[in-house]
Amino acid sequence: MLLEAIKLAMQAIRRNAMRSFLTVLGIVIGVGAVIVMIAVGAGAQKRVEEQIRALGSNLLLVMPGATTAGGVRMGFGSGSTLTEDDVVAINREIPEALAAPALRGSAQAIWGNSNWSTQIFGVTPEYLDVRQWSVVLMRLR
Repeated sequence: MLLEAIKLAMQAIRRNAMRSFLTVLGIVIGVGAVIVMIAVGAGAQKRVEEQIRALGSNLLLVMPGATTAGGVRMGFGSGSTLTEDDVVAINREIPEALAAPALRGSAQAIWGNSNWSTQIFGVTPEYLDVRQWSVVLMRLR
């Protein structure tokens, strides 16, 4: 009985060769698409994990409070309520922690007849250790 079913299937495949070819082609393309999508998803997941790992596993950002000017709340980080003494106190009170101050602001950069509004980010050398970043020196030609 099984042998007859196989013979009947082979006859149907031969009689409908184009249909059989297109069916196999559809299956191959479908399986290939699934494999590609899984590979792309795995690559994207790995990239996100690397970016999260680059942030540092034990990173805690302490931002100053918000300010209110003219009845408008400026949002967190707009006030400068934290001082360098706060950084010293954190490093003193929590020996396992490494604190590094950072100051952010904006300014206008002018060169010739052009000017830009730009962000300024000032840090201490310890900031590189806190963020686990390294400095690479490049030679320009």
